[in-house]
Amino acid sequence: MRDKIKIDFAENKQDRSKKTLENILEAANNLIEQADPKLFTSRILAAESGYSLGTLNKRLLSVDNVFIWLIEQGQKQHIKRASQIIVEFDPQEPLHHLVENLVDTFFSIMKKINPRVIRYYEHRRALKLGLIEDYDRTDALVGPFLVAARQNRTNTFRDLNSTELRLILRASLSFLERPFIYSDPIAGSIEHRKLAVDNCLRLLGR
Repeated sequence: MRDKIKIDFAENKQDRSKKTLENILEAANNLIEQADPKLFTSRILAAESGYSLGTLNKRLLSVDNVFIWLIEQGQKQHIKRASQIIVEFDPQEPLHHLVENLVDTFFSIMKKINPRVIRYYEHRRALKLGLIEDYDRTDALVGPFLVAARQNRTNTFRDLNSTELRLILRASLSFLERPFIYSDPIAGSIEHRKLAVDNCLRLLGR
């Protein structure tokens, strides 16, 4: 696997260099929120940030990486939110309650994200790293889930090792997100929620 996406920024020791990067990232994030990948260009980023195209080309070795990196940071925050739900889960509650909470959380997140942005991210990242998809996000949930399973007192969690759980969580996230990303009519519906909950329970529960 090649190196992960990073921002290459030509820095110096002056504080204004850090401020320049902060301004560029803020401008790029504003463009991402507009949810139109056609805006993710050097020229438009220069106009949005207030810096010249020459400054961007001088400071950033890859403008494309700025957008990819910011989208990736957003995805990590979503996983962090899910991880917190698992950590705080009451060990006296059955697995069904945890699964429903996680499904509803991801549904809420995906309904706010324009699928074009995710398709852009996956396409550009695949071109740069030679990967079809990035499954690394769900791996951060393995540890908290194993702890929750050990602490649970309802006997509703299936005994899983870390390898099997990692694969199940990757598959489950795909089951949750893919309909949203490819604008499937079922996305976010009652039927989609039921299918997501039922299949997660089959894979994770007794």
